[in-house]
Amino acid sequence: MASGDLTSESVFGPEDDELELELDVARFNRESLYNRPGFKPSHIELSHAPVEIVGELPDDLEGVYVRNGTNPQFADQRVRYHMFDGAGMLHQVQISEGTATYSNTYIRTPRFNIERELGRETYGHFSDLAVSGHLGMRRMGLIAQKQQRGLIPALSAFETTGASTAVQYHGGHLYGLQEFGHPFRVNAHVKSGRLMLDGTGEFETWGGGWEGPFSAHARLDPNNGDFYNVSIEPGGGIYVGHVSEGIAQRQTLAHQQDPENGKMVYLHDFFLTQNHVVFPDISLRSDPQGKHNSEGSLFNFREDYTLRWGVLPRDFKPGDTARWFDTGIPGSLWHTVNGWEKTDGAGRPTIVIYAPKFADYPCQVPIHTPAEPRARLTKWMLDLDTGAVAEERILLDHGYERPSVNLDYLGSPTRYTYLLDEERDGYMGKGVLKYDLDQEEEASYFDYGDLYGGEPLFVSKENPRNEDDGYLLDLLMGDDEAALIIIDAETMQEVARLLLPQRVPFGVHACWLDTSRLDAMAAQG
Repeated sequence: MASGDLTSESVFGPEDDELELELDVARFNRESLYNRPGFKPSHIELSHAPVEIVGELPDDLEGVYVRNGTNPQFADQRVRYHMFDGAGMLHQVQISEGTATYSNTYIRTPRFNIERELGRETYGHFSDLAVSGHLGMRRMGLIAQKQQRGLIPALSAFETTGASTAVQYHGGHLYGLQEFGHPFRVNAHVKSGRLMLDGTGEFETWGGGWEGPFSAHARLDPNNGDFYNVSIEPGGGIYVGHVSEGIAQRQTLAHQQDPENGKMVYLHDFFLTQNHVVFPDISLRSDPQGKHNSEGSLFNFREDYTLRWGVLPRDFKPGDTARWFDTGIPGSLWHTVNGWEKTDGAGRPTIVIYAPKFADYPCQVPIHTPAEPRARLTKWMLDLDTGAVAEERILLDHGYERPSVNLDYLGSPTRYTYLLDEERDGYMGKGVLKYDLDQEEEASYFDYGDLYGGEPLFVSKENPRNEDDGYLLDLLMGDDEAALIIIDAETMQEVARLLLPQRVPFGVHACWLDTSRLDAMAAQG
């Protein structure tokens, strides 16, 4: 069916209304932890609206801050709330010559365009899996039937992505990323020095070299700009690969596990060290039994399935398999800090990795809410000779997540990490802690006040003198206001605050486009 032939009358029938009644969407959403102003969408798209500056912009901070996040396009939501559901929206703040502007645009994926034409949510949602039990399974089955009958365009599992989790730069292009789908290359051009985004674009496969899901946390090698990915394919295997000079190389690893343990639910982040790719196999597993009630989840935290780390050489060859390091302790995680290789006191080669770890995790995946447990910063030592794993919890009494480091040091020893404090009321972040990994102690803290942060992003100063010679940027959000804050990462003092012309919904992941990246994007046309 051509997109222009779509009408809601030709697609939706009484079975949809019946299913929505069974799902009891309105009641569920009224009682949901996501039913608060910070999660509500913003539907007004602006282009380079002036920004009020409090303080003084640094002379050496020129570029564009771009943050992604979900933003449902319909006020009348017909699915149960979850942070992961909704179209992607890019929020950008461009800083140039002492002034700043704000722009925002929906990411106009094929799914977005189809649903906009129909005027309602049409394809599957994360909430169908996490909080809707057998009703969510029925809904997904109904969607599959409509695609088979040609009532709605048939999109593959990789094409229904909203590209809404993260945003990353690579090779002169900007990508919207969501780990269950293809990367979406956003059309961009630079006009009179200004970055112009309208959200249009296309899925990227790099000439057919990559035709699977792409991580929300694809990693850039700071030395050569290669783009690394680790993600889960639908059958439960793991895609590992990288893109170098526009050519993609990948292979699929068998998960090397007992099928009775279920598949890993997600693989959100991983480590890139000097010689290895290191990725987790977490204790949150798929659970078909969860579909047997109306608010069940198809996920389950298995205390008998212990967290383990897969290690693969960065220069892997066809047929190579991951080496697994079992921690012997259950756990889950979203994000990594950094990892590197060293020789221990006995001369043994060791990989050192840091990440906030959850000792358990609810099956409904209530991320960014009070129902989400607090993560604890944890250190692992992987002995490459013996296969032994040593695990050490560093911060015992406080929950931090969504860490940042100076990405120029990715895969190399870093002294500092910047951790988002989640302990105020369980929503988003209340401040950022600068933590000294060498001394294993708190170095400094910055409080966000009444606003909520998403993730501190480290941006290096020009010609930096040391690792922490840079700025932390975070988009702070309130019920009806938003601001981009700039913090000196060395002193942890506020430098400037950019008051945006409209509120921004809660969201997390961002990237920074400096002038060299903007020049490369301009050269792409």
